[in-house]
Amino acid sequence: MNTKFFSQYEQDKYLEDNVFKGHKNGTYFDVGAHNGVTFNNTLYFARFNNWKGINIEPIKSVFEQLIINRPYAVNLNCAVSNNDGTAEFICNTGYTEMLSGLKHEYDSRHNARLQNEIKQNGGTTKIIKVETKKIETICDDNNITHINYLSIDVEGAEFDVIKSINFDKLFIDVIEFENNYDDNSIPIIEYLKNKNYVIIHKSIDIFMIHKNSVFYNK
Repeated sequence: MNTKFFSQYEQDKYLEDNVFKGHKNGTYFDVGAHNGVTFNNTLYFARFNNWKGINIEPIKSVFEQLIINRPYAVNLNCAVSNNDGTAEFICNTGYTEMLSGLKHEYDSRHNARLQNEIKQNGGTTKIIKVETKKIETICDDNNITHINYLSIDVEGAEFDVIKSINFDKLFIDVIEFENNYDDNSIPIIEYLKNKNYVIIHKSIDIFMIHKNSVFYNK
């Protein structure tokens, strides 16, 4: 029987086949979880391998779907940023809903893509205020010191999310982040290399694993 995977580009399948290999009762942290089902990177592990974790979704209407779809997770209606506070957020509806992201980190090339897709496929875009929290803060609040898989899909704010991690307090086996533009990914890769991570896979996303992870070279 073929197990159902949910990621848009088989990110979950890659990790299951090559890294986690059926590992049970793990912990995930999903930044940009959307409704918890559509193109979701962590649902497979929650549903089939009994992982627990945290889902982040800043858009209120989408968050309401998330808490229905993923009732056994810690679901938070906020954005992740390297600052606990509030920020302006580009909130899109319709075809471009999943292109929503923090305004101060939104790439001009991504904005051009957004406007083009709205023109072609419809939908709306507006600026809203959202609460922001650091990963460090969220993990402190939930007594988390070890994450097996951190998935980051935030339309440009990837580095901001990663800089919100206190690596002295939190061990993460695998960090995966969206690679929309190579020039934006280079400083993230170098930053994580200095934290003892290495690239294990690169596609639409970049996957990096800690050299001390039990899953490295397994």
